[in-house]
Amino acid sequence: MSLDKTPDWQREKAAYIHAEFVTLHASRRAEAAPLVPALHQIAGRLNGKILSRGYTIRCSAGSLKTLWYEWIKANCKASALIPQYTCGTKKHTVPDQLKAEIQRQASMTVGGRDKHQKGKSSTTIWKELNQKWQRGESIPGLGDWQTWWAKNHPGISLPHTAPEFPFSYDCINRYTGSKAVRKWGTVGKAAANAELPQITLNYSNLRRCEAYTLDDVRLDLVAIDEITGRVIEITCYILMEISSRYIVSFVLKPKNAIKQEDVDELLAVGLSADGFGIGDGYTTHIIFERGTIACSEAAQAVLEAGSEGGIKVHRTGMDGGIRWAGSAADKASGHAMGKGAMESFNGKLHNLLIDLPGQRGNNLKNQPANLGVGETQVKDPSRSNKGTLVAAAEKLAQFKTSARAAGINADLQLPLLTINGLRVQVTKAIHSYNLTGGHDMQGFRTRTEAEISPGVWARVNELDQ
Repeated sequence: MSLDKTPDWQREKAAYIHAEFVTLHASRRAEAAPLVPALHQIAGRLNGKILSRGYTIRCSAGSLKTLWYEWIKANCKASALIPQYTCGTKKHTVPDQLKAEIQRQASMTVGGRDKHQKGKSSTTIWKELNQKWQRGESIPGLGDWQTWWAKNHPGISLPHTAPEFPFSYDCINRYTGSKAVRKWGTVGKAAANAELPQITLNYSNLRRCEAYTLDDVRLDLVAIDEITGRVIEITCYILMEISSRYIVSFVLKPKNAIKQEDVDELLAVGLSADGFGIGDGYTTHIIFERGTIACSEAAQAVLEAGSEGGIKVHRTGMDGGIRWAGSAADKASGHAMGKGAMESFNGKLHNLLIDLPGQRGNNLKNQPANLGVGETQVKDPSRSNKGTLVAAAEKLAQFKTSARAAGINADLQLPLLTINGLRVQVTKAIHSYNLTGGHDMQGFRTRTEAEISPGVWARVNELDQ
């Protein structure tokens, strides 16, 4: 910016600083005077000086150091000391390549005990960038420090050692991303959703049969297949009427055995159950999770067309995709955020079945040690499940099947439930759940009290003590 286009107080300030810099420049040539102490002396003389129109000069050794290098780059011209307010002019802007590198490191998979859980912290990234900078290594968007210095300080000789890294910790921290970004990079989109804003669903205004939701849940226990005699995992597919949280129907089968026709039949049975069906004068919405087996396209067409718009089928989104360009795609998984009522019931169902034999827990760490390998863990040829509960149950079940085939009545008590026996227990648990409502659902109980004297109340069961 030229001097003739600036306010007079800025020109006057620039003139004072220019005069000091001319004197300093001459003394440094003659005596090689150190820069920083000289700038402190100049700041002491200029800071607080009143200009002709009442403006006050505010400066420090740090700000004068910045102006000094700008003045040197401009061949010692006073115009370099005028503030540069031109739109778009930025100094030391973080390059896009460096931003991408910071985000990559913040969301990359790291080794150690926390593998696949989190990327590098802002502190670690900051330290590593500084170490590379001091070693003279190339940094994306900047190059090595010699290249950076020559580009940003033309005409000034290279220092003997690397200058400070041009960006502060706070600046780097702004580009590492939120927890959602880091989890998306290290684990995937499904993990990131837990850190992202979610829509709060309100079911209080739903009318009866206005919305249904379906989902499958792997039960936290194993059972014996009556046909093969093997211990297997069990999956339960459930239809819930959302307004009342009532479980209308369900199907229970071995893991991966539920097919699309089972879902179509489940839906048909549920919509024809007593007291249920579709809305009278309003649309009934049926919500499937896309990550599970949904009803067939043909069944959807029949439901929507046959009800003349009275039924509308929805499918939730999928979590997955590619996290970074060139990386492998994440395994697709259903987006569970849109059906909290069903997810809540799934947790309650596990609690209702907690006393049944064959508990395997919700993950490998929570699995009882005596359960055995079987279908509940990844099979390892070097390990044996001999003597475990699974091994004993399978031997007894296969002996019972062989004895029955030979015409021998071997009425043995098996240590685990069969699939049919488990189906009976699940039916009882869901029936008990459906009968629970109102305050009982929240754990409230009836408490009877009596007024034993004016204004004094006591619980009835305490009067007998």
